[in-house]
Amino acid sequence: MKFILILHLCTLLTNQCYESLHVNMEFNDHRSCALAGYDIAGKSLEQLNPKDVNDAELAVKFECKKVGKKPIIPLPKPGTPS
Repeated sequence: MKFILILHLCTLLTNQCYESLHVNMEFNDHRSCALAGYDIAGKSLEQLNPKDVNDAELAVKFECKKVGKKPIIPLPKPGTPS
């Protein structure tokens, strides 16, 4: 199963998120997606204005979302027990 990383810019004052960003990368497993999430979220927070971060108590949250096709389970052939 593949995963994509989605970042959310949020304020902890009201627990609301302002915007989401889909990182243009696909990961082969959850672990590699999560590790990239921590890295990219930290770097994103460093790029924001420190006063804005402190005043709004901003945080970058992330999620690793499964993508891809679900496995196809074939239907039993007519006349065979299921």
